[in-house]
This record gives sequence, structure tokens and C-alpha cells, in this order.
Amino acid sequence: MGFFEVLTQVIELLQREGRVSYRALKREFSLDDAYLDDLKAEIIQAKKLAVDEDSAVLVWTGNPAPASSPVSAPAPAPNRAPLAYTPPYLTDKILAARTALTGERKQVTVLFADIKDSTELIRGLDPEAAAAP
Repeated sequence: MGFFEVLTQVIELLQREGRVSYRALKREFSLDDAYLDDLKAEIIQAKKLAVDEDSAVLVWTGNPAPASSPVSAPAPAPNRAPLAYTPPYLTDKILAARTALTGERKQVTVLFADIKDSTELIRGLDPEAAAAP
């Protein structure tokens, strides 16, 4: 497969996913470091479709993915990509602070248990005394 065929596939993947790690690209397309650097240069600098985040992730900044059905009229102004109307100095500041603004996902295990008369047990009260007015 030629360079531009791989480039097209990477751009389509990036457009669909929005963010793709360099490690995932290397694994998906069996790329070495030099080939990945060439793709990054083409996507980030030549085509200006994405930005590099922390030298680990490629983040899509181009047009959103096309809809499944063709649209006859152009999108209204409020639906434009923020980069189209955000001043460059502010865009750079937002992208630089992006990692600080993102949340954190964690997997947790929670156990909910209902023990008969547990409220009274916790309070140290007799269940009959708690029911009395």
C-alpha cells in the first residue's frame, strides 16, 4: 500500500474518532517511527487537519466527519468548527491547556447492600423505640 493510501486511511480514522494515539496508529497500520513522522508532517503541517497533543496523540481539527446522508444546504454559522471563529492566540492557549481541562475516567466497583433495620443498628437504637413517635 502506498504512502497516500495509508495517509487517506489515517485521515479517515482520525476524522471518525477525533483523537488517535500514535501507538494505536503504529499498531493498526504497522508503521515504524519514520513512517509515522512522515504521516504526522503531512497531516499536521501540510494539510493542517490535526494537532499534536503531548507528542502522544493526534487530535482532529479539520472539518467534522461527513453525515451519512448528503446535506443540500451548508451548515448554519453556530455549527461551524470553533477553529473557524476563534482567534489563533486563544486557540493555542486552549489546546495547550487541554490536558489540564480533561477529566479522568476510573473503573470502580460499588456494593449496595440493604440490611434489615440497618439504620437503627447504626444509630444504636432499638427498632421498636425508633418506630415510636
